[in-house]
Amino acid sequence: MKKRLPALVAILFLLVVWEMIAWSVNKPEIVPSAFRLLRALGELVVSGTFYQAVGVTILRGLTGISFSLAAACGFAFLFSRYRWLYEFFRPVFVIMRSVPVVSFILLALIYLHPESIPLLIAFLIMFPLLTENLTKGLFQLRPGLKAMADTFLIKRGNRLLHIYYPQLKPFLFSGLASAMGFGWRAIIMGEALSQCSFGIGSEMKRAQIFIDAPELIAWTIIAVLIGFVFDKTISWLETIQIPFKWATKDNFQFIVSPAIVMENICFAYPDTPVLSDFTYTFREDTIYGISAPSGGGKTTLLNLINGTLIPAKGNIQIDRSRGIACVFQEAELLPHLSVLDNVMLPLTSFFTKETAIRTTDKTVTALDIASLTDKRPNELSYGQQQRVAIARALTFPSPILLLDEPFKGLDETLIQRIIAYIKERQAEKNQTIIFTTHKQEELSLLADVIIHL
Repeated sequence: MKKRLPALVAILFLLVVWEMIAWSVNKPEIVPSAFRLLRALGELVVSGTFYQAVGVTILRGLTGISFSLAAACGFAFLFSRYRWLYEFFRPVFVIMRSVPVVSFILLALIYLHPESIPLLIAFLIMFPLLTENLTKGLFQLRPGLKAMADTFLIKRGNRLLHIYYPQLKPFLFSGLASAMGFGWRAIIMGEALSQCSFGIGSEMKRAQIFIDAPELIAWTIIAVLIGFVFDKTISWLETIQIPFKWATKDNFQFIVSPAIVMENICFAYPDTPVLSDFTYTFREDTIYGISAPSGGGKTTLLNLINGTLIPAKGNIQIDRSRGIACVFQEAELLPHLSVLDNVMLPLTSFFTKETAIRTTDKTVTALDIASLTDKRPNELSYGQQQRVAIARALTFPSPILLLDEPFKGLDETLIQRIIAYIKERQAEKNQTIIFTTHKQEELSLLADVIIHL
């Protein structure tokens, strides 16, 4: 109520000002009183053409935004894949945004049937706004989250709704709000100038021809109210939380991974060779610790194993069909999800929700984050975020576990507890575990075999 009070006061103030102007002008046919406006609104609502005109205009608006959004999604996807195509079309969008709406309408009147003009104008106004926004969003997608989704085998539905859509959401709804704001006004203008058979703009034009100021202002108020409803609807849609799509039954059976064989692996970043003819066989049921100076290829080696990177030369024999549990250099948590949902998301492909909750409970307790499960990542410290990332990897039932400097930001006591839990779990699951670290103590405590790159 407190939030609405300023708006109510502002509306009351405007009504008082309007009434004072109407009283001072004293020409009700040109500047009607507030009471006369309310009566005109009432007459409109009970008239036979009101709902037809409003319905047709709303239908044009919804059709325009639907076509514009569908086309924008297609073009934005192409632009994100082919940057040169975006640069080629960018001047076209600048021109479309710069041309006055009335110019589009007047040109369309020369070539098109009047009934089709409002819809075309809506598309020409909405399409470039939505396309530019969605393209910017796609350019800013975090590649680390895609790598996380790939390694944890998150299925397409949950990947789209819980990894890509949340990143695009600010750009999408900002574009929708702008597109509907400009597009709604353009549709009504198009109806008025093209003199369509039905529509709010057509009724406004008719009222103007007959110099019926009260009806013209009443239709204007109706247009503003519908625009307000559209704006609030977009804001409401933005707040909707989409639940995970869970497996209908548990469909995962843990099988020990065969050995990971790397033969003559070569990899280099531009002007920076990292691995040269690296050959090694990682056996099952073994914990490998990898040590190297910064830039020595530890992270690169793990990314080659999980498939994020492709070797320039050589061959890797590995079974990724059951996914690979990873703790990445960065935590790669989803900011819109709670701690519990971040840990459980990779389980959606294999387990029902009930099984996933049971599976997760032991891990979050062991890592001392049970009290944090309802929090979002931005409410956590760096060390807490790191523990959530470790919990996600340990909960995921893959036969391969890759840990890239997993104990950063954690105190020594906690590190020892987590290492003890990993070794206990390893004895039960017989996973192939490969981890990287700079610290000799961690290698001594956790690794069965130490590899110096």
